Amino acid sequence: MIIKKLEISETKAIDAEQGMVEAFTNSMGVIDKDGDVIDPVAFNGSIAKNLPIPVLAGHDQHQVVGKVLTARPVHINDNEYKLYTLMQMNMETQAGKEAFSNVKGNFIREWSVGFNVGEDGIEYEGKGKDQVRRIKNLDWVEVSAVIRGASPQTATISAKSDDDTIIADELEQTALDTEVGKTDASDTEMVQAQIDLLKLKARKKKKPY
Repeated sequence: MIIKKLEISETKAIDAEQGMVEAFTNSMGVIDKDGDVIDPVAFNGSIAKNLPIPVLAGHDQHQVVGKVLTARPVHINDNEYKLYTLMQMNMETQAGKEAFSNVKGNFIREWSVGFNVGEDGIEYEGKGKDQVRRIKNLDWVEVSAVIRGASPQTATISAKSDDDTIIADELEQTALDTEVGKTDASDTEMVQAQIDLLKLKARKKKKPY
């Protein structure tokens, strides 16, 4: 299984009671530390077919701490895309609670994805030292919060505790402001709608009197 890690994660814990976390878990369209480029649409098949994908502790398959609810590629700039991922930690287990706490407190800030890829999912570009392996299609297996990553600029977006008050209008604007990059994936609009709905449900709080 191939492991790709992301540096400097922007993670958010949305809701402590439900263990909701959103993060950029992989960078695409740019060369990573392994000399690979993952196409922006490479994850789309797994997103459509394999969800929910497990969230692990440090890629340990014996330590499942949560699940990926949905994900999608987001255009950042030029050729760069990031994999926006909405996760739910299992707050009924101690490991899930600890994973959520580490993310919320910025004790662990980066993310790493594990996936398999067949020969038909890879193309080689260039020659010699300049050769780049382009991953066109992959089988996404899991995602983990990690100490240090290989994929550039991964980040946790948000992690909110029960004491944080979030107004529904602000949530709607947040959902609208999260731009979906243009891809060839037919499921992009459907995934966008799922994310917006989940974000509003998970983060909606009553206004204080």
